Amino acid sequence: MSKLKVAALQGLSASSDAITLANDGTCTANITNNLSNRRLNHNGSMLINQRGDKTGAVQSGYYGLDRYYTQMNDNNNGTWSITQASDVPDGYGFKYSLEYAITSTTSHADRYLMTVYRMEGTDSQVLNYGTSNAKTVTLSFWIKCNKTGNFQVNFENEQNPDAGYQVQQTISSAGTWEKKTVTITGDTSKALTSGSQKAFCFDIVYSAFGTYASATPSAAWSTLSNSQRGGHCNIDLFDSTNNYVKIAGVQLEVGSVATDFEHRSYGQELALCQRYYYLHVSGDGKPIGAGSIYTDNYVFNAIHFPVPMRADPSIDHVTGTNYYAHYSNGTGDNFNQFVSITNNNNNNCIFSSNNAGGVENMSAGKAVHTVTANSAAYLAFSAEI
Repeated sequence: MSKLKVAALQGLSASSDAITLANDGTCTANITNNLSNRRLNHNGSMLINQRGDKTGAVQSGYYGLDRYYTQMNDNNNGTWSITQASDVPDGYGFKYSLEYAITSTTSHADRYLMTVYRMEGTDSQVLNYGTSNAKTVTLSFWIKCNKTGNFQVNFENEQNPDAGYQVQQTISSAGTWEKKTVTITGDTSKALTSGSQKAFCFDIVYSAFGTYASATPSAAWSTLSNSQRGGHCNIDLFDSTNNYVKIAGVQLEVGSVATDFEHRSYGQELALCQRYYYLHVSGDGKPIGAGSIYTDNYVFNAIHFPVPMRADPSIDHVTGTNYYAHYSNGTGDNFNQFVSITNNNNNNCIFSSNNAGGVENMSAGKAVHTVTANSAAYLAFSAEI
């Protein structure tokens, strides 16, 4: 039997190996698709938008599309709309993008805008940081902006003191979708924390001035200073209400190749996002669930989360006159808000309402059914990083 023994296989005009063969009979291949579970970030296709679009944003927070944190100079950054937009690059199976549009301008010296994605420590261990086998990672995404110029992509190890790696990127054509690919080597000197706290993060910094752009960025792992996080940026997104920037198809993966975007089902993406934020109900007349009246006008409700949450969650709901209602023993009673969350863990919780939140006419010892009573009402639970 004839045998062909080679160390690597490479395309005729390629500059790198397609397949590398080891002496132990194994091989490593640069495969651009067909590998499942390679995308490390959730909601990269921008399908999940539990909180809904945000208008009038003036400070940092989780708005709109799940898992993507908006960071800005609070109350000195103009006013922004953050939306799930239908404008996407053609031909890649995307339906939505994340769009930032400014609605009130600013010239504040320290203005900046970025999108931050945070990974849990447990999920970050695949990168093997702090060892000689630290993994190379590649971030790919599409971006569209009404302006051309430089922006910045940052990678961070949140193990205090934080370490960072900063890379310049360029928008070459205004109003056009462009794909960007950023590959960085792993950090062999500093391990990523393990557990449910934040560990590996990446930022896309669209525009930055002043404090966040006052130091020279480093294209290598080093101790992070916030002043480096926007040093490459030269686009001013704050000077006109015509300005916008959008991203789509965000994928972080191990390796030096940006493979085809890994699409997941809506159900898969939703379940992954619900670990961090769970919208239980939204709108008028929606059932919150059953409960009991502990003492007169003091009601307990219980909820079991659809997936284990990252940590014990906090309650997130809007308050307003008669936004919610309890029904018990043939009587309905509108109230304004829930007052506390107790006995909570990452699988379930008990939350309460009482006369401080407007509860009346509820008699102890009875069962209760609780619903929303206003189109603006919602009830959610947050365990975001």
